[in-house]
Amino acid sequence: MILFLVGFSSILKLVGLMFIAYALVLWLSAIVWVYRDVRHRTSDEVSQWIAVVLVGLFNLPGLIVYLVIRPQATVADPYERSLEAEAVLHELQLLAGACQNCRRPIEDDFVVCPHCRAVLREPCPSCGRAVRTVWAACPYCATDRVPRRAQPQPAAPASTTPLQPPRRPAPVQEAEAAPRRPVPRRG
Repeated sequence: MILFLVGFSSILKLVGLMFIAYALVLWLSAIVWVYRDVRHRTSDEVSQWIAVVLVGLFNLPGLIVYLVIRPQATVADPYERSLEAEAVLHELQLLAGACQNCRRPIEDDFVVCPHCRAVLREPCPSCGRAVRTVWAACPYCATDRVPRRAQPQPAAPASTTPLQPPRRPAPVQEAEAAPRRPVPRRG
């Protein structure tokens, strides 16, 4: 019977040591995990040490308190969001060079989409250069492409003359560039 009790007590000691070792490993791993996690979530060293000491002193309750008060976002989250925003902007810029109809990529100077044959540019009625169909005016000669809606003009007083837009000078041709002879006057 004594041998049985001695064997039983050694088994209890072994189980107790294993339980203590298990609890110690869990406690140390919780401290290491909190240390690593808090370093990814904040760059403030005081907050990092407070979190580690909290878990080191109070073990499982300290870990629960840390999980409640820890920052939601990591330090890398704002950087990842900015990368994502840049990627979206890049995609939008790529879509700017895309057909309005089928959204396939096209070159900037295409007149029609080679995929769906949608008309992308039309010649300007004034200067003849290719102008996008969605533009309201030709950027090269400032001619309105789409007639503007008629807006009622306020009645001008009779004594004032309406202002006329300044005229652009006509291009000088070679014949006009030569000096002219005076024309005799008939009297």
